Amino acid sequence: MNQHTEMNTKQQLIWLFGTCFLIWLMIMLGGATRLTHSGLSIVEWKPVTGILPPLSEGAWQDEFTKYQQFPEYKLVNSDMALSEFKFIFFMEYAHRLLGRLIGLVFFIPLIYFWGRGRLSPFVKKMSLAAMVIGAGQGFMGWYMVKSGLVKDPAVSHYRLATHLLLAMVLYAMLFWTGLKVWHQRPKTRQPQLAAVTGILHLGSLFLILTIFYGALVAGLKAGLIYNTFPLMEGSFIPSEWNFLQPIYLNFFENAAMVQWIHRYLAILTFVFLAAGMALLMRKEVSESLRYTAALVIAGVFLQALLGIMTLLHQVPVLLGTLHQGTAVVVLTLVLYVKFAIYRES
Repeated sequence: MNQHTEMNTKQQLIWLFGTCFLIWLMIMLGGATRLTHSGLSIVEWKPVTGILPPLSEGAWQDEFTKYQQFPEYKLVNSDMALSEFKFIFFMEYAHRLLGRLIGLVFFIPLIYFWGRGRLSPFVKKMSLAAMVIGAGQGFMGWYMVKSGLVKDPAVSHYRLATHLLLAMVLYAMLFWTGLKVWHQRPKTRQPQLAAVTGILHLGSLFLILTIFYGALVAGLKAGLIYNTFPLMEGSFIPSEWNFLQPIYLNFFENAAMVQWIHRYLAILTFVFLAAGMALLMRKEVSESLRYTAALVIAGVFLQALLGIMTLLHQVPVLLGTLHQGTAVVVLTLVLYVKFAIYRES
C-alpha cells in the first residue's frame, strides 16, 4: 500500500467510524430524551429553520404557547413553568441538532471523496443506501413524535421501535463499510469455524430481536411494571399474559408480556453469544480475534446486568441510557467478530 492509498484509507476510516460514533451518541441521547419525557416538547418539524433555538424570552414564550396546545401539556404537565419547559425543549433540540450534524458529517466528505474518485464501488453503493436510510430515519423521528401530538401524549411504540432499528441498521452498515475499507482482503470461509458461525448467527438474530423488543418495552413504558428479577412478582410468566384479544396482540401490545419476551430474548442472546465466543476462543485464531471474543462475552454480560439494574430501579435516566448505548457496543463487537472470521485465512 503506497503512501497516497494509505492516507486515503485513513481519511475514509475517520469519516466512516466518526459518523458511527456520532450515531452511537445519537442513540444514547435519544434514549435520554425519551426518559426525561422531552420528546414531545418541540411540536413542529422545521428541518432548516429549526436549527436555531429560541433566542429571546418572547420566542421562548411562543414555543411554550405552542406546546400548551397539545395533550402532553394539558394532560400531564399543566403545572409546568417556562423554566422547566426550557429543559425538555433543549433535550429534544440537542437530539435533533445532532441528527443534522450527523447528516453534514457524512454527506460533505462523501461529496469530496466521490468527486475525487477515491471511493470503491462497494463504498459508493453503501453510501447511497446509507443516505436513503438516514433520510428515512429523520422522517421516522418526526412521524414518531407526531403520533404523540394527537390524543394520547405517548408516541407509538411501533414507530419508536422502527426509529431505533433504522438507527441500528444505519450504524451497522457504516461500521461494516469501514471494516471493508480498513481490511481490503478477500472473504475466506474457514470450515473449522462453521459451528462458531452458526451459533454466532443465532446469537445475532436474538440480539436484533432483543433490541426490537427493548424499544417496544420503552414505548409501552413496560419497564415500570414487574420490577423484580428473575421472577415477575413470584411468577415465571405474568398472569395477564393473554389479556388482549386476538391473542397475538399480547406479543406486541401487552406491556407485561412484551417485558417478559424482552427478558428471555436477552437471556437467549447472552447464552448463544457467550457460548459462541467461548467456542471461538478454543480455536486456532489470531490473538486479536480471541481478545475481541472475550470482549463480546464481557459486553453481553454487562448489557444483561445493566438491563436487570434498570428494571429493578424502575428505569432511571442514567441506567436506561447506558443500557441503550451498551446495546450498540455489543452490536459493534459482534459485527467485528463476524467480519474477522471471514477475513482470517
